Amino acid sequence: MTRAGDEDLESFIDQVDDIEKTVKALMEGKIDMAEVDRKEAAIKEKQRRAEERKKQQQLDAERKARHAARAQERQKWGFVGKWCPRCRKDEVEMMEDVHGKDDTKWPSGQVDRCINPSCHSINDGEGVALLSNEERRRQLEGKVEQLKKDRLEKAMAKDRWQRWKSTQAHKRVGAWDDDYQRWDKWVGSDDEEDELPPVPPPDTAEFKAMEQDINQRAADKEKRRSESNRLKKLGNDELSSGNLSKAFKLYTKGLEDDKGNRALLTNRALCAIRLQNKKVTVQKLGEDVQVDSYDQAIDDCSKCLDICEFLHDNKGPGIADSRIKAYMRRAEAHSLKGAIDDALSDVKACLEGVPKLPPRVLDDLGKMRDRFEGELEERRKVVRLKELAG
Repeated sequence: MTRAGDEDLESFIDQVDDIEKTVKALMEGKIDMAEVDRKEAAIKEKQRRAEERKKQQQLDAERKARHAARAQERQKWGFVGKWCPRCRKDEVEMMEDVHGKDDTKWPSGQVDRCINPSCHSINDGEGVALLSNEERRRQLEGKVEQLKKDRLEKAMAKDRWQRWKSTQAHKRVGAWDDDYQRWDKWVGSDDEEDELPPVPPPDTAEFKAMEQDINQRAADKEKRRSESNRLKKLGNDELSSGNLSKAFKLYTKGLEDDKGNRALLTNRALCAIRLQNKKVTVQKLGEDVQVDSYDQAIDDCSKCLDICEFLHDNKGPGIADSRIKAYMRRAEAHSLKGAIDDALSDVKACLEGVPKLPPRVLDDLGKMRDRFEGELEERRKVVRLKELAG
């Protein structure tokens, strides 16, 4: 017999003894009915307390079992129940925030959407759909696959860059300075493939640490990108108002946060052209240097074109627009420097290399080509006249 069974038997025997004693005392006239009632009430109270203790012990055991199961689930998955991808809280954490720590007071039923008030306010009153363990596993594995894909694309881009460098017979017009012809001037060091650890399997402490690192990198990158876009908008406002020097400084500051931002590069190039070859201050090799604004416009456009080619293989959203602006603005800067041959080469490269040019762009490029060809013909006429004049 179990210990609980022994206790129940002893309690039953005690009750029988009490009843026998009471009956005997009543028959002998030793006690009255009021005393019997008091004893009966005492017995019932004793039973009630025993039942409450037993019930509480059972509740405590069930609570401990639930907590142990949740701890085991959290150790395996990093969360318990379902998980919100926005506020990153699990089902238990949401319940504790909204209904308190005592899980016996939590509402019953399945939770499919986040009940965190912050998710409600962000999503117009409706909580974000929660992810199950398997859905979360697939999401984590998707991050691994995306990481592998990003590494492969970066390796291919780096290979294109290296092959291009190896075929360079001389430094082409508008290319970066020799000191800038290095891969780490294209992307930040936090994006370098060799700084990423090998991808561990999901559901491990190593994977969770790596995921946290990936999320932190993404958050840092998004913060820098957001700041660079803010500076770009401010620069655009100053450019529209004719405050060219201020606009140039804002674009330059934005490029410090996101040096691969194609829009900032082409916008700064336009600003540099409008500065009419004044000296501008830029950073090279960690130092502030002054350069002619036309040269900087050519450099910015060249960098934008290189990013389109070597990092994106001239494909993807916005790439064609970036290439058009870079070619046309570099051509204009070349022409203002008197390098009409280079200007015409850029126009032809845009006409031949960028697919599906809009009619307006085709018209503008055609006018630029006619203008540059006309200027070259005039130069050739002058040369012939000088030759004839002896």
